[in-house]
Amino acid sequence: MIFALFTQISLRDLYTLLINMDPLWAALGSAGYFLAVLFRALRFKWLIHSRDVSLNDLFRISVFYNLSLMVLPSKLGELSYPYFLNKMSGIAITEGLASLIASRVYDFFIILMIFLFAAVGFQNLFRINPFFIILLSILLIGLVLLVFFYMSQLLKLFSNGLVKISEWIGKENSKPIQWVQRKIYEVAEDFYAIKARKTYFSVTLASLISWIMVFLTFYAFVRGFRIGIPFLKVVFGSTVAIIANALPIGGLGNWGTLEVGWAAGFLMMGLSKSEAIASGFGVHILVFIVSAILGLICWATSKR
Repeated sequence: MIFALFTQISLRDLYTLLINMDPLWAALGSAGYFLAVLFRALRFKWLIHSRDVSLNDLFRISVFYNLSLMVLPSKLGELSYPYFLNKMSGIAITEGLASLIASRVYDFFIILMIFLFAAVGFQNLFRINPFFIILLSILLIGLVLLVFFYMSQLLKLFSNGLVKISEWIGKENSKPIQWVQRKIYEVAEDFYAIKARKTYFSVTLASLISWIMVFLTFYAFVRGFRIGIPFLKVVFGSTVAIIANALPIGGLGNWGTLEVGWAAGFLMMGLSKSEAIASGFGVHILVFIVSAILGLICWATSKR
């Protein structure tokens, strides 16, 4: 995807965009990214149920997790969160997976709600019936909520189904299958414990603030590229990019996938093809740089 996009712009376009970045907007965007990670760390604090983990540790974990998402292939970076949580705080891998799944459900809910309001506000941009877009968004939001509240039951059902399948194929004594079945059941129990805390409002609020900070980061970087575009249009254009980035088709660190969604969203917002593609790469590069700097600082300070 990256190579296909670079057939539409030149490296000089991207270099010019980055070299002319306004330092003030770059600093504001960096601050927005810092706050986005901070509120995601706070969200994880409210999702972890077994014991209290300091916000300082969860911030470091969130920084390393976000950086992993940008360097590991496909969606493997998602697994870095339960790994770092286990290594740095001693939380069980299954609880880490449960809190990660829960956080992603909140993310999907927030993004779909934003997309729903954006679809209403920019319905003239859709070539298909806007009612269909709105109805689809509402159905997806309902599905997300349904999955969230019945996730523990669904995981247990899957675990029991795995046992039935192993018995049917004569592999009921297979240690790997038994291990997988047991871990899925443990994740289901952890997810039930997360729901039992009833931190719905606080986690939703932290998720919403985190996403607002993300959109402000995007807006600041785009303005820093000296592209004049209203904040609400940045929200809509980048929401399309985020939805594209969530699809299970990413390459290395999702480079290319995000840019395709970004280009599509911002072309709809009226940017030229070269501006849409170049700004997508530019924002991704700046986010990666800020994430890498934060990661380096967190790594250096954790060694003390």
